[in-house]
Amino acid sequence: MDFIDENGDFTDDFRDELPGRLGDAYFNDPETKQKPTKEFDNVKNVFDMAKMVVTGSRKISAHGDELKKAREGMIKIPGEGATVEEIAAYRKAYGIPDTADGYELPIPENDKEGYESIAAKVKAAAFTAGIPPSKLSTVWSEVVTALAAQTRDLEKKGMDLLTADVQALKDAKAEKYDSFIADTNKVAAHFDIKADPALGTKDNLVGSNFMKLMDTMGIKDTPAIREFLGAIAPLVLEGKTTIGAAAGGSGGSGGSGGSEGVFDYKYDEMGKPIA
Repeated sequence: MDFIDENGDFTDDFRDELPGRLGDAYFNDPETKQKPTKEFDNVKNVFDMAKMVVTGSRKISAHGDELKKAREGMIKIPGEGATVEEIAAYRKAYGIPDTADGYELPIPENDKEGYESIAAKVKAAAFTAGIPPSKLSTVWSEVVTALAAQTRDLEKKGMDLLTADVQALKDAKAEKYDSFIADTNKVAAHFDIKADPALGTKDNLVGSNFMKLMDTMGIKDTPAIREFLGAIAPLVLEGKTTIGAAAGGSGGSGGSGGSEGVFDYKYDEMGKPIA
């Protein structure tokens, strides 16, 4: 059986033998064996074969050089068992700081203290995980956006609850609501501590600041605050009020007693309200 004739051309016997001699390599899809290779379609003789071998070797060599060049300067991602030097090289290449404080995360001015504590934990976690600053900045931006949205949602729910509480108090006091508020404002004014140079106190140190704080928090007119002020009204107010009888009481020395208001307090002979 001749595979090459006197001119160096491949014979039909050569082509008939190819599938058996090459085995699975003869097919582009070895599993289905449905696509025979076409590598030999343009190979007519041993000289074509030699040319194909040389050309293929050059392409492989060139590809290897290109791959080697492309990998120059690339940093290996540290895996399990990586050396200290490999880890240090990776962190340096990606700009990972030497300490967690080296990360720079913008802090929203509206809640600086709250965000600073969150940022500290995020930085520590990022440093341990070896996250590059650029990636952390993207994550931090998403975190801040999510927290801000959550805060706004909570504030809205809180304001809705406060509004409902105030309305409930108005409904409960009905036509006595305005006088109730006026009298509890008087109670709040009695918290004031007058100036005393010896003690270093200033005018209205407590009372006005107390109501200002409650107003700032949005709870000045809520049932909890107003009922508290109303409960202590008989101890601090003089004269009759819509809240209850005069502080002197029916058995005391300062009032006529018997007044019935929003609260109906009873008093002992010393003028103190009876629970």
